[in-house]
Amino acid sequence: MLGGLQGAVAVVTGGASGIGEACCNLLEASGATVHVADRAAAPPIDVTDRAALDRLASRLPKLDVLINAAGILTENRPVDELPPEDFRRNFEVNVLGTLNACQAFGPLLRAAQGAVVNVSSQAALVSLPAQAAYTASKGAVAALTRSLAIDWAPAGVRVNAVAPGFTVTPMTQDFFENETFVAAATRRIPLGRVLQAEEIAGAIVFLASPLASAITGVVLPVDGGWTAGEPALPW
Repeated sequence: MLGGLQGAVAVVTGGASGIGEACCNLLEASGATVHVADRAAAPPIDVTDRAALDRLASRLPKLDVLINAAGILTENRPVDELPPEDFRRNFEVNVLGTLNACQAFGPLLRAAQGAVVNVSSQAALVSLPAQAAYTASKGAVAALTRSLAIDWAPAGVRVNAVAPGFTVTPMTQDFFENETFVAAATRRIPLGRVLQAEEIAGAIVFLASPLASAITGVVLPVDGGWTAGEPALPW
């Protein structure tokens, strides 16, 4: 349980699975009331549908926390083979979806001097092969986070992001069924293991809580040390 969230009201986009679901569980354990905005929720809400987000906002008496965890990852392809539609789809969900939610819930967040946490990626900080569409979209989420933090600071709203590393979720499960990939990733991560959704949720909910009351505009890597550097060099 994290302090200061008892009685808080939260919205989690993408909250039906993966990192979003882990955030919902931790928020509820910390005493918050959580509303899930997800295509798999009831009623279903797609973050690319601004009107659906507006309808949810109109039903809420207040909002203290918004977590933007909805996202997609299209097929990895070299940039020369990247279909424009894949690039467009990553931006529609990962970037425009985040903006839609922030705009829809902005008045409630400003009224409550609330907190926003966006889910970016370590790919926003260091590139990986054949991930141009995803990398560019998550880089845009990181940049949008900083802009929102500056724009909303006068209203007392904090906006941060996390940049998860290789994390086991339904969206990434195909990667982790490949033993060669898991072995290579594990060797590259200084902590020596891939991450769990609950570990990412811990950082997110911390940033959303009053414990992080002086933190805004930060993109926090939660990646086992990947972006810090190489884990070892031969002697």
